[in-house]
Amino acid sequence: MTRNSSPAPAPNTPDPTRKPPEIELHRRDTELAVAIFRTIFLLIVLTSRRVFMVGDQSDLLLQIAIIAAAGYNLALFVIHMRGVPFSRAVIVSLDVVLISLWLYFAGRSAPIYFGLYYAVVIVAGLWFGVAGAFLTAFCSCLFYVWAMYSGGVLSFADRALLSAVSMQSLFLMITAGVVSVATEIQAQERQALATSRAALQQHWQRIRIAQTIDQMIRPPRLLQVPGLEIAFRYRPAAYSVSGEYYDVIRLGPRRAGLCLADFAVRWEWGLQHLYAFKNSFRLAARRERSPARVLTQINREMEAEIAGDPALRERPYAFASMCYVIIDLDRAELTYAIAGNEPPVLITDEGRQLTPLDLTGIVLNVLPDAQYEDASLPLRIGDTLVLFTDGLTEVRAPDGRFFGREGLIDCISTFATAPTVAGFVDSVFDCANEFGQHGQRRDDMTLLAVRITATDLGRKQEPSADSQHLAID
Repeated sequence: MTRNSSPAPAPNTPDPTRKPPEIELHRRDTELAVAIFRTIFLLIVLTSRRVFMVGDQSDLLLQIAIIAAAGYNLALFVIHMRGVPFSRAVIVSLDVVLISLWLYFAGRSAPIYFGLYYAVVIVAGLWFGVAGAFLTAFCSCLFYVWAMYSGGVLSFADRALLSAVSMQSLFLMITAGVVSVATEIQAQERQALATSRAALQQHWQRIRIAQTIDQMIRPPRLLQVPGLEIAFRYRPAAYSVSGEYYDVIRLGPRRAGLCLADFAVRWEWGLQHLYAFKNSFRLAARRERSPARVLTQINREMEAEIAGDPALRERPYAFASMCYVIIDLDRAELTYAIAGNEPPVLITDEGRQLTPLDLTGIVLNVLPDAQYEDASLPLRIGDTLVLFTDGLTEVRAPDGRFFGREGLIDCISTFATAPTVAGFVDSVFDCANEFGQHGQRRDDMTLLAVRITATDLGRKQEPSADSQHLAID
């Protein structure tokens, strides 16, 4: 019996050194907003009694200027709607000139239209920043004084009116400063937010890509072997890409190899090397009958693979722990070798005896010429072998306590007599999860168990034609 895992899908491996893409923030939405605002204002002005009550020549000129401005605004609005490029500097300049003409023709009613300069200065600040806002405000003040003076409204002898004009100009310059600074800060915040979003999107894209590679490497369903009942549970760490590998392979009609490995190479663009590891492991396992020789060969090949990748070679902690077990039903024997992995546990005597397989060996990719040893143990019907990674022992409770190997062994002992391996695996895995509920889950968690169910254990069978073919494959 096997249990399924569920890694997630996605596309190609990106270049991890690529900078997050810049996002274009200068859109033309503000031009449309300004055009709409200008249209509303002109509609209000055109329908006002002041425009149509023509009294003298200046009122007639004001009416003509406003109608001309309406035509200009309509043409500009159409240009914006059609997406035709139009210089923003020209828009701001024409607006200042038109407002100044209205002030000139309005005579003593000129202060009514002065507030329009504020709108133009704000727009200039949005479009051109500090320099644009101050330059527009300064030019507007000059045009305002010209319009008032040329229209005969302002006299340098009239100190009261001169003071009022000065105060209006001062407030316009202050507005330019406030708007421009606020706009610059907002632009920086928007750019920072856009860059953060782009980086976050790229980060999650790399994770999805890595999960797809991970799915290609790690089998979602383990091989079923006659005479063995196999089950597993796997759970990746939160917000990270998994670096654990598990596998069951047929080595003959009544021999099977079980592998559990935990990689310290956790950055997503390093997962591509796990595919080479998988192929190397399967080839070595089918070629070598000794688990120790398999680990020795894998250690050399892994060192050569990582040494050839500059991105991994610069990281001194690119290593892997591994446990490899061969179960031979004909010989009723279990042979194992360990390279820094958590020692498996063998449950015997109908669940009453727990034996740790504590043969030790150095992790892979630390010493290129490292040699490993293997050991053998007899098997009986009903024995259960339990393999796990340190993600289960390092589960942390909300109060900071670690589950530890002792806690995991207690759970294994409690559920050792479970009627099925699937039930046993679920119970032990849930026990660890409950301990770490709402706590920190920093590492992947993998639990693999196999129970001996072969009734003819230890009795060598004559290989059939199909069995011989399987052994060759």
